Amino acid sequence: MFSIIIPTLLKDTEVLNKLLAQLNENSCVGEILIIDNSCSSFKSEFSKVKVHVPEANLFVNPAWNLGIKLSSPEFKYFGILNDDIIFQKNLFEQVHEFLESSADDAGLVGIDCIANTPKAQFDTYPEDSIVDIQKTNKLAGFFGSAFFGRKDHYFEIPDEMKVFYGDHFLFTRNMQAGRTNYKICNVGVKHLESLSSHSSPFISKMFKKDRKICIKHDGVEHQKLSFLQRILSLTTYHNHYVFCLLGLKMKFKMRQK
Repeated sequence: MFSIIIPTLLKDTEVLNKLLAQLNENSCVGEILIIDNSCSSFKSEFSKVKVHVPEANLFVNPAWNLGIKLSSPEFKYFGILNDDIIFQKNLFEQVHEFLESSADDAGLVGIDCIANTPKAQFDTYPEDSIVDIQKTNKLAGFFGSAFFGRKDHYFEIPDEMKVFYGDHFLFTRNMQAGRTNYKICNVGVKHLESLSSHSSPFISKMFKKDRKICIKHDGVEHQKLSFLQRILSLTTYHNHYVFCLLGLKMKFKMRQK
């Protein structure tokens, strides 16, 4: 079963409660952990919801880390979701079945892409469909909006990386661990326009800072690999292949299709 983790600033509780309603009734969801970064003591009557209120805004990536730590060991899998999104109701069963049937080398399973949806269209959930789950070595732009995996395949994100690149960090670490990441295609999703992010100077500055930190950690990651991996390994970083031979690294740009 899933432990679902949702950081929130409570900018739109109507959409959040619609998401919680579909999660609470789903048999594949064991618990729903709300990290209330608004620090306003969000209350919920849904039986599976547990609310944690930090002393101050933790931001996104540290909230993901905390959610994993607070989650019950009873549940093998995690799902990390935005608070401004709803899904087709049969998505979670299909992802859970995929993870259950996958080998131990499965990394992350994330949403391939989503479109912004006007608030007026949130009166109904997207129609159910058979989703297509495909292997991928490239991170889609909305992957961090909703992704799933095994808890023992989660890597703690550096605490100084606050909002952005957390999904990239986890995606890359799983690849470097020899696991396969997947994208969920043909999925019904409604995503509230401009609720999760915007182009304020503060956000822009944080984006640049998080990117710099992510690059720094990617740059030293080969020091943490096994002896054999440091001798010979091939990983990816953004649109580049990184080839490591005898401790030396070479980057090659991927051919664009």
